[in-house]
Amino acid sequence: MLIALLLVAVNLRLAITSASALLTALTDAGALTPATVVLIPAIPTAVFAVAGLGTARLAARFGVERIVLVGLIGLTAGLLLRGIPSPWIVVAGTVVGTGGLAMVNILLPAVVRGHFAGRIGPVTTAYTTLMSLGAALAAALAVPIAGWLGDPALGLAAWAVPALLALVVWLLAIRGIPSAAAPASAAPVPAAPVDPAASAAPAPAASAASAASAAPAAAPARSRLPHGTWFLAGYFALQALLSYVVMGWLPSIAQDAGLPASRAGMLLGISMAVGVVGTVLVMALGRTPAGMRIGFGVVALANLVALAGLLVAPAALPEVWAALFGLGMCAFPLVLALIAGFGRDAQESARVSGIVQSVGYSVATLGPLGAGAARQLLGDWNAVIIALAVCTVAQFAIGVLVTRVVERRRAAER
Repeated sequence: MLIALLLVAVNLRLAITSASALLTALTDAGALTPATVVLIPAIPTAVFAVAGLGTARLAARFGVERIVLVGLIGLTAGLLLRGIPSPWIVVAGTVVGTGGLAMVNILLPAVVRGHFAGRIGPVTTAYTTLMSLGAALAAALAVPIAGWLGDPALGLAAWAVPALLALVVWLLAIRGIPSAAAPASAAPVPAAPVDPAASAAPAPAASAASAASAAPAAAPARSRLPHGTWFLAGYFALQALLSYVVMGWLPSIAQDAGLPASRAGMLLGISMAVGVVGTVLVMALGRTPAGMRIGFGVVALANLVALAGLLVAPAALPEVWAALFGLGMCAFPLVLALIAGFGRDAQESARVSGIVQSVGYSVATLGPLGAGAARQLLGDWNAVIIALAVCTVAQFAIGVLVTRVVERRRAAER
């Protein structure tokens, strides 16, 4: 099961970063139009915002592992569909593929809790690391693979190969698992992953999550949300907005600055790779409120310097700007760790997580969509970069408010 899980994790960002690296080539080849090219970077966040509405219910009925399989089928089919060089077919393939990806993304934490209860921290760290490495490889290799195949649409479809491999291995791994009897197959706690940096005591968290998962008949709590939930939602929304603008448009920004397509695609790969190392460093700061403030400050400063570099001298040190964006995107695991700790129990944490991520991704959809539209309307990226800088400052301010909530919560628990 571990090998299957890790293979699945490798595929969780391939569809996003491979498309980003090829947007200009797809447009030049006629596989995308100026209207449809704006949609491609915005689709993932829009799909993520709605995917949680039915995924947990399906998993409770049919089992987490089987719904992950359905998601992998959707991901593979969508990637293959994108090989047809027609603008709206590429869009449809992106919707199908990222829809499957979103289902898997939501359910993998429940798989980890159900099958690796004693190793939640290490397994979570392993699969999130492979997610970033997969994203980096897809961004760096998308342009060379498309060139070798002679067509950018075929270059997109080529990423169905690792997805198909993961699908086959997953199918073999889940044979014999009852449809809704195993702990991992009950209703999941979908999006409150365990802090990889806090693996010293994984068993109690796993036990609580499993207990909540094993009671599909229990009604969700309808008490007031924990104080600070909306601060978390605001922080999550702003970090997701910036991250998906970077993942969706960084190669295009670099190409507009005069960089060749292969080097522009490599920039996104650098961002993803730096994020792997940066996550370990930033997560180490997340154990205390003071450390969290430092972590929020580090990611904000990294993003601000990178944005200033893109605004003033985009072609001067593009690899440096990309590396700083990679560090800035480490806000994502930091806020996920905070989400996991909110609430009185696993059920309430899941409720907080659902609200934070649903609201967050809904707002974040405006980022890549608005960035593409602004570029087409204004002719350059300057307004987009300035707007992102303002969002980064607001993100840091909200992060400070979140740490104050955490301080009060911990003081009350003593």
